[in-house]
Amino acid sequence: MHKKSLFPIIYGMLSALIAFIAVFFICLRSFRWSLPSAILAGGLFAICFFVLSWFRGHASVEIKRITQEYHLSDQDLARITGMKASDFPVYQDKLQLILPKRYWPKILEALQKYERERKQVEL
Repeated sequence: MHKKSLFPIIYGMLSALIAFIAVFFICLRSFRWSLPSAILAGGLFAICFFVLSWFRGHASVEIKRITQEYHLSDQDLARITGMKASDFPVYQDKLQLILPKRYWPKILEALQKYERERKQVEL
């Protein structure tokens, strides 16, 4: 069983709070919406930003966990994901995610597939 990280939740909550405050005040002051409408719009944006930020945090933690657990090098990551080794710099035994966030789901999916295959071989 893997230890769950609080980072994605905290990251998502902070992002949601900032989004709520920003949208709330924009709707209230700039658009002159009523208070309930501004709260509703802020809440909807906060939910969207929470989900987006939570996934980014979760993907980052999972990618780094799998990389560290299986001691994967930049060459291993390049082979598993089909990308270049220079996309995966590893400094002081820690992966630096320098790729654009739009590639993270692809990388996470490939690494989770690799992890499942490794676990099946071990059984």
